[in-house]
Amino acid sequence: MFKVRALTWVTAVSLPAVGLWLLVADPMLDAHYEHHVQHFWLVLAAAVLATGLGTILFRAARARRDVRLMLVSLTFQFSAGFLALHAIATPGVILNSPNAGFVYAVPIGLTLGGIAALASAVEYGPETVARLNRLTWLLSSLPALSFVVWSAISLTRLPPLNGTPSATESSGPLVGIAAVGALCYLGAAIAYAWQFVRRRALLLLTICTTFVLLIEALLAVGFGRSWRTSWWEWHVLMVVAFALIAVSSHLQFRREGSALGLFDSVTLRQTMASLERDYARALTEMVGILRERAASGVPAQEPLGPVGVRLSRRFGLTERQFAVLAQNARLYGQLDELFRSYMSPAVATELLADPAQADLGGRIAEVSVLMADLSGFTPFAENTDPAAVVQMLNTYYGAIVPVILGEGGTVVQFVGDAVMAVFNAPNPQPDHAMRAARAGLGLQYAVGRIAAGRPDWPRFRVGVNSGPALVGNVGAAQMRNYTAIGDTTNLAARLEGVAEPGTVVIGSTTYAQLGPRAAVRTLGGITVKGRREPVTCYVLEGLR
Repeated sequence: MFKVRALTWVTAVSLPAVGLWLLVADPMLDAHYEHHVQHFWLVLAAAVLATGLGTILFRAARARRDVRLMLVSLTFQFSAGFLALHAIATPGVILNSPNAGFVYAVPIGLTLGGIAALASAVEYGPETVARLNRLTWLLSSLPALSFVVWSAISLTRLPPLNGTPSATESSGPLVGIAAVGALCYLGAAIAYAWQFVRRRALLLLTICTTFVLLIEALLAVGFGRSWRTSWWEWHVLMVVAFALIAVSSHLQFRREGSALGLFDSVTLRQTMASLERDYARALTEMVGILRERAASGVPAQEPLGPVGVRLSRRFGLTERQFAVLAQNARLYGQLDELFRSYMSPAVATELLADPAQADLGGRIAEVSVLMADLSGFTPFAENTDPAAVVQMLNTYYGAIVPVILGEGGTVVQFVGDAVMAVFNAPNPQPDHAMRAARAGLGLQYAVGRIAAGRPDWPRFRVGVNSGPALVGNVGAAQMRNYTAIGDTTNLAARLEGVAEPGTVVIGSTTYAQLGPRAAVRTLGGITVKGRREPVTCYVLEGLR
């Protein structure tokens, strides 16, 4: 499909060149048609279109502080001024006799526009952009200055504009000038075609097509003879070129609902990056606004009103951009809630802030690991309806997870009737041992309240241990899990195994970090799987 469209485009832009070649090759086809009034309005229409495009682009360039838009604006401004002079040169409409400078104005104006077009195709660096932005006043004055200078030389008939215009309206040095202009537009067209391939923005293709048509117009300027079909061809090509941009801009305006973002797809990469950062900030603020409204009981689909207007003005959003932003913010909020429900909020926040942290691998960190497991879960599950088992687990987890999260813990996994949480990762917590101990006691208190009316439900055993562990993402490219691995984690699981239902057992490292604030009952040295030497551990009875 893309090849077919490309072939269609090449065929369409090639037809004027083929037509010109046929007219030049066979003078019999190059019919004579002289109508001064039609010529005047045709050229004036091209000048008006170019003036409007130059003005809109200049405003967009000022709003975005984009050098590329400024230079494209100069392309149309140069063309507009000199086309207006050429319209004035029409004999018998305004001037009784042709003025050489006004007649020759078209190749001069289009070539100056071609130089600006070629300059706009360059991808400038930040320093150059800053320097050119400081010279905006000078750049914007160049079309008017060149118009005044050329008009003055033409009206005073200073050499070399003191002769009678030739029949071709372009001879000698002017043919060379037209060739330079055509080469400039060719370079710009190639650059914008490459930009279109990368960004797939229709306006970029339209600008590229316009430059190709202006190349053909300059070729026709060099080969056409006055009032012949070949001569009329370049007049029509200019009108079509500028009308093409005008129609494309109008369609984009109807789509966006504002003139502000019409040419954003044409801007420099630096400007695009800035616009993307602004959009990201606007999206973040929009999500926050929607959350506040939801917390206040305002429906998500309720219009934002003045809040939305202020947000649009602050970030320069068009009506369509704002509508897309609001839709994305609602979707982002839904995905964020869903995302956070499948992992610990601390991990989710870190990943959203820095997606690179989702890479496989990890780091060694001092952590406190909490392991909790239901004692007697297997016989309970064997003798209970599966739906009741799931209800029991969800009821327990619904009570203990908020306790763990409230202490800043990271719930890294649920394995059937067991839960594992890590403290001091991924966010630093100097008092991680105290947080884990409070979470263990709070967990047992919450479960005790639930189990008080359900004596048949099993109770949790909890083990807490502190020490170094490898924390990070473990798994495969398709699926991974944030966890803590190492001897510290293994010992926490062993401590949980020796704990009585409803109690919390802590390791000696955790007890050392808690200090005198911990009320404990020593279990002495116990033998655990994987350790040759007995391990000293304690039953945590309270915190002072």
